[in-house]
Amino acid sequence: MTKKIYIVEDEPLIADTIAHALEKEGYNVCGIADNAKEALYDIDDLKPDLILLDINIIGDITGIELAKKINEKFKIPFIFLTSLSDEDTINQVKKTNPSGFLSKPFNEAGLKSNIEIALFKFEQKKEEKHLINNAFFIKNKGELIKVNKTDINYIEAYDNYSKLICCNKEYLLSFTLKSMTEKLNDPNFIRIHRSYLININKIDSLFDGYVFIAGKKIPVGKSYKDTLMASISLL
Repeated sequence: MTKKIYIVEDEPLIADTIAHALEKEGYNVCGIADNAKEALYDIDDLKPDLILLDINIIGDITGIELAKKINEKFKIPFIFLTSLSDEDTINQVKKTNPSGFLSKPFNEAGLKSNIEIALFKFEQKKEEKHLINNAFFIKNKGELIKVNKTDINYIEAYDNYSKLICCNKEYLLSFTLKSMTEKLNDPNFIRIHRSYLININKIDSLFDGYVFIAGKKIPVGKSYKDTLMASISLL
């Protein structure tokens, strides 16, 4: 998919040169602004993948202040373009955690490589966050053990405890099944019985009021049947 780049630059000739260079490389220049107010409006509307941001721009809001607002509101990666490289500017820039920093004048190769690296790092961070959201840690004899949600087959209630059944391990947790449902907060995990919470992706088959997961025969409660059937795909 073609990446959308937004340019914030108050020198029209430089902005047009950058836009031409980006389009030649196959990027989609979705917008150009010379001030922060216009840029914020456009960014909210256009949702670019990356922003090229000059530090000195028209208006009361500087590029550095605009960067802070982008971090707060949009979480979109940005690269600073500037002719400034004094220590004070660099220290201010570092606080905004930019995805890149290019000193003017710069060449097309440097511009492209900075963009590609910035986009790559941003995608990596998104993937890492996704992995974190799909895993959790549990205490086991003083050790913190990482459990991936995708490894869980089902969870069985034991009074005020829950037994977590994974592909090759079992863990006894001091949470009720209701509490485990709330903590997982994942549509892939559904109650099918007052004593069972299952990972629907682990179902091998359903037959005669039972779900079969990794050789385990799990009953389906009458009040949970409709929820189960609505959660699976039938051809």
